[in-house]
Amino acid sequence: MNVYSPAEVARQLKIKPATLRKYAIMLEEAGYKINRNSQNHRYFTDKDIVTLQRVIAGRNSGITLEESINNVVSIYRHNTYTNDTYNAIESVEQQSKLMELIHKQNELIQELTKQLDERDNEIMKRLDQQEQRINERDKQLMNAMNEMLESNKRLAEPEKKGFFSRLFNK
Repeated sequence: MNVYSPAEVARQLKIKPATLRKYAIMLEEAGYKINRNSQNHRYFTDKDIVTLQRVIAGRNSGITLEESINNVVSIYRHNTYTNDTYNAIESVEQQSKLMELIHKQNELIQELTKQLDERDNEIMKRLDQQEQRINERDKQLMNAMNEMLESNKRLAEPEKKGFFSRLFNK
């Protein structure tokens, strides 16, 4: 069982120490027991932190502070679990939250993988189209070069003279 000072709890819950003191007083007045040391200073356990988190969550959900505290305290009044059972329940709740988070992350990973596959397919299509255009251009260039070579050969060949042209040298 971990034990925390009020300053540690306030920092962990991101509230002011005065707010923590106010919540603790109200919880005690409602019947919730917060442990105290020999000097009568409060100290908090993991269970108390969870209780305070529930009070804050209730407060943030729009209900009054008094209603939130009464709801949380009524849960613990009807709760007859030992600390071990409580910790086991918290562990099960944490495990289910983790499993839910893992499930959501897996769904997100699958969606991102699907999007990447679609992009890869689109890129491959574009590359194929570009390769086809390059091959077509290469064919046209080769045809043009062959035509030029043929015309150069024709120009370089001496003109064949007929029998009378050769005879009269014309």
